[in-house]
Amino acid sequence: MPTPHPLLYTLPGVLLLASSPARADQALWRDAPAIPADPSARGSDLPASARRVVLVGDAFEAVAKRMRKSATPSSIELPLPSGGTSEFRLESSGVLPPGLAARYPELKSMKGEDAEGRHVRIDIGPNGISAAVTDAGGDWLLRPETPEASKARSVDRRHAVFRRAAARKRPYREEPGPHDAAARPGEQRSAAGPAMSTVRRTFRIALTATPSYTQSQGGTRAQTLQSMAATINRVNRIFERDFGVHLVLAEDSDKLIFTKEGPDPFGDLTTDDRFYDAKLVERNVEVVAQVLADDAFDIGHALDARQDAGLVGEIGNTCMRWTGKPEDRARSKAAGMTGSTRPFGDPFHVDFVAHELGHQFGAHHTFNGCGRFSESSGVELEPGSGSTVMGYAGLCYGHNLQDNADDYFHGASIQEVAAWLSGEGGACAASEANRSRAPWLDTEGWRQPMLVPAHTPFRLSGIARFAAPGAKPSYTFEQMDPGKPQDETTLSDRGTGPLFRSRKPNAQGEQTFPAMPVLLGDEKLGLGDALPTRHRDLRFRMTVRDEREDRPSPVVSAERVVTVIDTGRPFAITAPNASAILQRGKRRVVRWNVAGTVKAPIACRSVRIDLSVDGGRTFLETPLASAAPNQGRATVEIPAGIDASQAARLRVACADGRFFALSPSIRVR
Repeated sequence: MPTPHPLLYTLPGVLLLASSPARADQALWRDAPAIPADPSARGSDLPASARRVVLVGDAFEAVAKRMRKSATPSSIELPLPSGGTSEFRLESSGVLPPGLAARYPELKSMKGEDAEGRHVRIDIGPNGISAAVTDAGGDWLLRPETPEASKARSVDRRHAVFRRAAARKRPYREEPGPHDAAARPGEQRSAAGPAMSTVRRTFRIALTATPSYTQSQGGTRAQTLQSMAATINRVNRIFERDFGVHLVLAEDSDKLIFTKEGPDPFGDLTTDDRFYDAKLVERNVEVVAQVLADDAFDIGHALDARQDAGLVGEIGNTCMRWTGKPEDRARSKAAGMTGSTRPFGDPFHVDFVAHELGHQFGAHHTFNGCGRFSESSGVELEPGSGSTVMGYAGLCYGHNLQDNADDYFHGASIQEVAAWLSGEGGACAASEANRSRAPWLDTEGWRQPMLVPAHTPFRLSGIARFAAPGAKPSYTFEQMDPGKPQDETTLSDRGTGPLFRSRKPNAQGEQTFPAMPVLLGDEKLGLGDALPTRHRDLRFRMTVRDEREDRPSPVVSAERVVTVIDTGRPFAITAPNASAILQRGKRRVVRWNVAGTVKAPIACRSVRIDLSVDGGRTFLETPLASAAPNQGRATVEIPAGIDASQAARLRVACADGRFFALSPSIRVR
């Protein structure tokens, strides 16, 4: 009898958790003194700045009892990275299907929000509490500090709370070869054009736990299932927003959890074999087929803890039924694995599992410079290692933009996945229309190229209008020019390929190129951003997401061409220089190189002059000049009522805002 397919986003998971402790005077959390980190422990990626807290055993036991009895939406207080706590209202995340939820009532996988608008994904069970929270300052994480396999639930447990950006570097891993080599002919998809997810899809995922993975999580099925649910819950936050995809564990997934004491279908595979990963993937296809009916799952994936690696059979294999023939195993929907010797925490969830699942959903690598790992898939759009999920952040010596990936997909990856899901890759999913209204992108003027001078920073902006009620639009502006891999450690303009890295989604709807941290000296020029130095067209995509947890609107995008004109010199401020002092209430002459920008084709007739007193991070609301002739010289008056500054900057920009120049740091008295 076919296994019923759950409706999208509506799994009837039990909504549990009473934050009330066993006694009124007993808190769930208390602060703990820091202890030296043990680099051999699973928590060795925890930053020294992490806040250490204790989950009080008796209070947690009381909560656990209520979890098994309650069937109503609940709340819990979670510790904040900077101190104090916040109460989150919770509901089921839909990761645990009814059968698993009934067999493991001690496990809860949830999502929620607090009064300040923070969003949480949280998992609770015998291993303690783990959570990923998004707020205005970015992401922060709560997780057990050390393994808890031998501790009873009543024992107090140390947890760590820290900003995701502060997490230490993840372990090195290697994927055995270029994934695009396995792609089916004719399915290399272009990065051109907008992507929109107007359909919500639910996929049942069959996760296999090898004995090594099970042992790393504590050794029991309940502990392992909690970890699996936590991984999928975290991945869902990204997949639901970027792809309109929700993953739910397939019923009877616990039968795919293999323990040290039981039979091991992977026992004959050894890590000494350089084809270990490929053989594990092929074996997983056979194992899943033996345990689950083909119509009981839509995608399969194995988790292993014997070495750091990852592999999928082919790019795009969801919904692909295995024929039973050995030669067709790579084409199967269960042909995927993630391996890590430290399979815990956000780097594992995002950099490892979300990355490999991204391949199974049709996405190629996006990095452009990573030595022998470099590929030619048509979406090699991120300088160096890249920083999005399908990049190789932290894995490319000499080319790393950062240690760990940011938790979002590049616009090109979103388009690749949308293309795969619109065909056979989405055919088996439970689908429904996304009824949240897509925003309208106000891109007036984008049909014509924006002309800017070479060697000069420029700015892109856009706005999403008429968004659905409650929508929280965020924006990324990403260069969409693939090119041959750039092996040099310093990024430069070779005439093709990317010059600018992807930056995390922001709510402002604008981005400078290079980014302001680069222009202000906080990041190195030539690492992830480089100035264009020659005549060329640069193609950019603005991608707009809805950051809501509940039923986000479709992802929409638009593209704009920036035409760079080499006028022979940069548009740049020449005075005042770095030794200058501006006097409040006095007039001052500002000089700049016009660099041929007043003439066609750039045709910038006037400029705006602004002043910053905080190092260039913000500028005064009123400009010093709003429409000065672009003739290389203007006299402005420094406002009398502003604060003195040791780190002021002037900005001269074309009056329409498309390109600009910054002065060095100057003083205001």
